[in-house]
Amino acid sequence: MMRSFLSTFYGVIALILVGLVPCPVLGQALTKKNLTEADYGLWHTMASEQLSENGAWVSYGFSYENNLDTTFVVHTKSLKKFVFPNVITGTFNGEKDFAFIKKEGLVLFDLNSGTEKLYPNVSSYSFSADGQYLVTLEDASTLVVRKNGATIQRIENVSGYEWNVDKTKLVYTTVVNGKGSVGFLSFKNSFSNQLFIQPTQQTFEVLKWQLNGNSVAFYGVDKGNREVYYYDFLNTKLFTLKSSDVTFPSHMIVAPEQNIELKVSRDGKKVFFGVTTIAAKDTTVYSSGIEVWHSKDLSLYRERKMKASVAYPQFLAVWLPKEAIVTQLNSEKYSWVALNGSQDYAVIADKYQYEPQYKVYADMDYYLMNVRTGAKDLFLEEQSGVDSQMDFSPDGRYISYYKESNWWVYDIVKKTHLNLTKDLNVTWDNRAVDPGNELRVWGQTDWSKDGKFILCYDHYDIWAISNDGKQRKRLTNGKEKQLRFRFDKSAISNVQEFNYGDSGTYIYDLSKNSVLTAIDMYGGAVGYYQWQPNKAITSLVFENAMITKYMKSKTGSAFICVKERYDSSPAILYVADGSERVIVQSNEQQKKYQWGKSEMIHYTDSKGTLLNGALFYPANYDAAKKVPLIVYIYETVSNDVHKYVNPTNQNMLGFNITNLTASGYAVLLADIAYGKGDTGILATDCVTGAANKVIQMGVADAHKIGLFGHSFGGYETNFIITQTDLFATAISGAGVSDIVGNYFNYNNDWGAIDSFRYENQQFRMGVPFFENNQAYYRNSPLQNAKKITAPLLTWSAKLDENIKPEQGELFYAALRRLEKEHVMLVYPNDGHVLFNHKNQEDLTFKVEDWFGHYLKDSPKKKWMKSDFETN
Repeated sequence: MMRSFLSTFYGVIALILVGLVPCPVLGQALTKKNLTEADYGLWHTMASEQLSENGAWVSYGFSYENNLDTTFVVHTKSLKKFVFPNVITGTFNGEKDFAFIKKEGLVLFDLNSGTEKLYPNVSSYSFSADGQYLVTLEDASTLVVRKNGATIQRIENVSGYEWNVDKTKLVYTTVVNGKGSVGFLSFKNSFSNQLFIQPTQQTFEVLKWQLNGNSVAFYGVDKGNREVYYYDFLNTKLFTLKSSDVTFPSHMIVAPEQNIELKVSRDGKKVFFGVTTIAAKDTTVYSSGIEVWHSKDLSLYRERKMKASVAYPQFLAVWLPKEAIVTQLNSEKYSWVALNGSQDYAVIADKYQYEPQYKVYADMDYYLMNVRTGAKDLFLEEQSGVDSQMDFSPDGRYISYYKESNWWVYDIVKKTHLNLTKDLNVTWDNRAVDPGNELRVWGQTDWSKDGKFILCYDHYDIWAISNDGKQRKRLTNGKEKQLRFRFDKSAISNVQEFNYGDSGTYIYDLSKNSVLTAIDMYGGAVGYYQWQPNKAITSLVFENAMITKYMKSKTGSAFICVKERYDSSPAILYVADGSERVIVQSNEQQKKYQWGKSEMIHYTDSKGTLLNGALFYPANYDAAKKVPLIVYIYETVSNDVHKYVNPTNQNMLGFNITNLTASGYAVLLADIAYGKGDTGILATDCVTGAANKVIQMGVADAHKIGLFGHSFGGYETNFIITQTDLFATAISGAGVSDIVGNYFNYNNDWGAIDSFRYENQQFRMGVPFFENNQAYYRNSPLQNAKKITAPLLTWSAKLDENIKPEQGELFYAALRRLEKEHVMLVYPNDGHVLFNHKNQEDLTFKVEDWFGHYLKDSPKKKWMKSDFETN
């Protein structure tokens, strides 16, 4: 929109000029302005926060909706600042240089002298571990190595390259006249360049390092045929695996595509790669056009058809180069696969064994396969298929799993199962507080670095339990303070980097200090604590705010983090030697405007369950006046109480708290407590309790309350207005209106019939429709639509494959027949949330128009009027 672009452009220019032009009223108190749409373009988002190695410099970026991005570098003591327009982010090289790419090429900026050097035509760059060497890719295919600004190596015709994890070695491939070669650069102690595959008829691709950099694997390609290569740097020996080798699985070849990632094991002895069948599968099985759906099929017709269309299915295989062993690990039947911690065993399972079923993920029987011999043994029956309920110790000996409300371990050596948490009287999952929903553990298990302890998580705290179950200790005391503690990512000592499952094991060194994230489950504050062995945990930075993005310097104890509140835009805090200072406050212009505030409120449902709600007051709030209130719902939403929200018209749901509070509304994000079998009724109980609480506080006008929900919140909105006339109006986005019909719907996003979402997931009915159809009717918006009194605006999008737009059309038909006040919006070329900026802006305007009319008595906009009203 032209008005948005112009306001953004001139707003940014004004921000730049304000530091250049003398201001005669500087220091005088200024009357704060009302925030309007014309001001939205002044706001930016801060991102890409970085701290230099010794903590002397901080970098960050401001990005605007009109793409006028800027990167800044600030000295943490003097606050000396360098500004780099049209730069998205950069990289520190120690404390001396800051590098970034712009249109002309790579810029190396000297932080001491303030001078810069341009290297043209650079598309990517990186520094060696010691910072002495700069490696750039120039002119698309030339790899250049520089030391102290001087070029010491140029390698032409480079087709690919990859650093090892430690940034001490780099392997590269070249192609000249169709002939490929492979070499490596070493940057440790001194620089060297060596080819270990001389030019040959093959080309080479997909370079993968072992974690410690002692070996590398890659593919060789010649006329479409692939071979797997493995190079041992310690013994300078090259190994090659061909599909024609006698050790290769029969009727298989190296997969021509890369759907299965090439990897080198942690111990360097194994290479994992993809294989496929020599002969293509018959893909014409479903070509007749006549669909045959059997009710007893293990998988649905559409899934079977999609699988049958793949001529060359790919499977995981392992190669042990020094032992000349190749083993195919999974197969068409046992398609699920993961690796244990040492990657000596593969865990495989048949995903369809217990189908048809109605959970998010089916239970499976799990087998343990020796990767050397291919022998497999059943070790776990009818276990959950949810990835977070199984994990692997880094030493490879144990497999943890969640069963019967406890954490267990399977000892691969002893072939024994042990219940680690028996009789601890600790709840590890959500079953007690959310019985109708899918079972979710409060945290997937992790492991101590020494391999002696498994780390388990309850609702609040972290537990360390020895592998034999004899030592069980709580590492934190969050329950007593209503704080939820978890390890921050900076505490991770190591990551079990791959297992081909969706789960990843984090390893923590319990002999060292660790940083913990902390969330106040009552007040909503977010910050950081320090955990020390055998000592009480202590606060690093924690207050009534949202404090995130902790980053520590590599040397010393200095760190940065980002602090924000709803009424205070994100700021970078620099903390060192027990003191903290603000390096930068984003969106300084906010101080010129009237702004709302937020607080956590508390209310109860009819059963006395204590719940949280995040209440946002309107800008320039007058406690003597009652204001219109908009209640936003989904499930648990109050944790955004301290989140700063930029004003904008580009909103994926059409909903923006700051836009609304600037227009005089109070906004409430209300939490909901659920049970089993009456999802809509329980939501009504909680949400009306939340709204009544704000009325009792004297904030909300009881006759001017609106309701807003999207997706599952859209369903709740559709239903709640059938149960109460508390809400003067409501807006529902992409919401289910007929839960009976939706129960039988095929969901393209999930690839399943939606019945599982009602029996064992978000809709929390807990039983099939046929066992308690009255509960379904009782909680269905459509079945209760006759009782609606509130004017309703609904919206959906034609490309939504999760909640199909037909659900909106069905409700429209019902409300039209019932002669209710209702408008439906349907957006083309968009999905479950809106990504098209024009659609986002249109919906944002219409949401504000709708609430403006029904909650503030503004005249109806033209789009809100029917043809009867306009004629």
